[in-house]
Amino acid sequence: MNDADSMIACLSAIGDADIDIVPIVFERFFATYPQHRAEFINIEAASGRMTNETIEALVGLAADEYWVPTTIINFVDLHRNYGSYDASLYAAWIDIVIDVVRESTGDNWHPSHEAAWQRQAKRLVTMIDTACLR
Repeated sequence: MNDADSMIACLSAIGDADIDIVPIVFERFFATYPQHRAEFINIEAASGRMTNETIEALVGLAADEYWVPTTIINFVDLHRNYGSYDASLYAAWIDIVIDVVRESTGDNWHPSHEAAWQRQAKRLVTMIDTACLR
């Protein structure tokens, strides 16, 4: 099974379990970084979009989708409108998303899933690091 298929299997298991990971991701993010809560003008609109776009980028990388590099540059540029964010905050966000995916996948989680998500996270963080330097 390739990384994209492995990652989609996790997301399917989460969907089958009817788990909404968005509130879990944001609860964890704000517990770790409470100083960023005030930056969200409309948390309901941003939370689902941010979580879904992160997952889409990770799976898109795994599937070698052409749009991912430009999308990542756009994400970083967009966030400059809200403040100055160190690349390490993006990496922490990605870790939180993957942690919640892992926990929400439950008994369906396999070491191959961990490897797939971590490989793509490493690629995504590298792209973000580069975009932050622009």
